[in-house]
Amino acid sequence: MDLTSYFKPLEISAEFAERTLSEHFQTLSNSSDASEFDLAILFVPEYRYNGFSPTQMKVTEVVEKLGGLHLQEGSPRILMMGEFICGQSLEDTEAALIDIFGHLINNKCLPIVIGGTKDLVYSGYKAFANEDSIVNITALDTTLNLEGARGYIGRIIKEQPNFLFNYSNLAYQSYYVSQEEIRLAEELFFDAERLGNIRNAVERTEPAIRGSEIVTLSLESIKSSDFKSVLSPQPNGLYSEEICQISRYAGLSEKCKCFYLTEWNGSGDHEDQMLMAQLLWCFIDGWVSRRPEMPGSNKSDFLKYRVALKGEEHELIFYKSLNTDRWWMEVPVPPQYVNRYKKHHIIPCDYSDYEVAAADDLPERWWKTYKKML
Repeated sequence: MDLTSYFKPLEISAEFAERTLSEHFQTLSNSSDASEFDLAILFVPEYRYNGFSPTQMKVTEVVEKLGGLHLQEGSPRILMMGEFICGQSLEDTEAALIDIFGHLINNKCLPIVIGGTKDLVYSGYKAFANEDSIVNITALDTTLNLEGARGYIGRIIKEQPNFLFNYSNLAYQSYYVSQEEIRLAEELFFDAERLGNIRNAVERTEPAIRGSEIVTLSLESIKSSDFKSVLSPQPNGLYSEEICQISRYAGLSEKCKCFYLTEWNGSGDHEDQMLMAQLLWCFIDGWVSRRPEMPGSNKSDFLKYRVALKGEEHELIFYKSLNTDRWWMEVPVPPQYVNRYKKHHIIPCDYSDYEVAAADDLPERWWKTYKKML
């Protein structure tokens, strides 16, 4: 697939010091083969979903700041694709992005998408759906995205056939979410964590991210005092250190195959551009530290815990990695759905889920997963 026709040529004039991340970059050319790269970074200035016209992004400035950072270990092969040329219509943009994402993912090259609006996640979902692949999405966002013109998750769940298994929303802010949306999320057994539950406890986001093929971070989730170059600056939100940690969780997750940073307005001063670069660095740093790890692959690397609940027919089984201290739990799959959901038999969790079970209660994460499979 010739990708060059979709992007503006990227021109980098900065001179970098030795042993910086720039040494791992290769700009897109006619000879670029996606299968020879681990990561692909692309900027998508598509804003028409919320009524704005496509605009030019300060791509070079962010790329040059990223290129000047030092990576402590690893040798990721990064394809720097540049700025996407938006289509004549939104439909044209979506069709092109679906093809591009599908091509990259099928070649085991992880797309890192800088937008543009969060509606771009729909194209990532379609790239998986076109392959009949079950998809989990985790979004760090101020809203639930289930209703209204900007509700891209609402758009996804209305499609048939449907391949969305779970949607996790992290750090939503209650005053932006209607009771109807909350009820809908509960009816669909989706996960939703308020901002107050995430602040100063970002480790709560890790299991959901570890279980998702698509992870998207809305930059509007950051307090405007820390990052203001967004479409709708927010007085409340996460600190820059917190969202950097969450970005690293996404990089660490071996299941994550598509990563988004959205709601950037394309501009920004030096500090905002540097935070963009550091968010990308955190993801890349997590990626080079990935360790394929799943209970059952090597039993000697895990501790297995069995918890019997009073009055429950199922025995709850937990696994703890001896290498990373990460946790998983088994969820029994109804026999008629084994072929469709077998990969969700063991799901990521954390120690708090084990504590709930040890106190003779059923963890909410276990219950929601089981109900979704019925």
